[in-house]
Amino acid sequence: MLEIFSAFCGLMQSILIMFNKKENWIFYMLNIITLTIFSFFAKLYGDVVENLIYVIFGLLGLLTWYSTFISKKIFGSENKIRYTNLKERCFYFFLFLTISIGMFLWLNHTDDPSPLLDAVTTGMGFTATLMMAFKRVDAWFYWLIDDILMAYIYYMLPERGFWLMSLNIIWIFLAIGTWYTWHKEAKKNGFVNE
Repeated sequence: MLEIFSAFCGLMQSILIMFNKKENWIFYMLNIITLTIFSFFAKLYGDVVENLIYVIFGLLGLLTWYSTFISKKIFGSENKIRYTNLKERCFYFFLFLTISIGMFLWLNHTDDPSPLLDAVTTGMGFTATLMMAFKRVDAWFYWLIDDILMAYIYYMLPERGFWLMSLNIIWIFLAIGTWYTWHKEAKKNGFVNE
């Protein structure tokens, strides 16, 4: 039941974010909390740590998407959909590598069934969520790869997470659709890829 509720919340969040609706962050938080509990019992400890940090990122998303005042304090202007610039791309890639390597070194000493994939998806998830909170179109490239890998991880679990695997397969298509809608919005806002 927990897995089904988590999958439902994740699906609702994905649909809402595709259309740039701030309410997506409410479903995001519900999804993350239930996914953390599921991951703990599946011994996906990287996902547990990742999801606990996602709660923090979710709060950041709530604040930057709901409050123009906070958005202006952080960005100097309203938080609008845009592509990353070269400096940001380098920062996000370094963040991804650092988190992935750090997580792998830790997970390699646990009974995690897929330490390398769990570490890589943790790095991608952190990076993509931060980019999503800051409305960066590039987040959807990270999400696309992350969703493919997570569907495989859930498929390979001894007690398969069928609903979460199915959700990640749906998310693959939603990542492509969201990239498209966000790309159009970034072009409309005058924030094209550098």
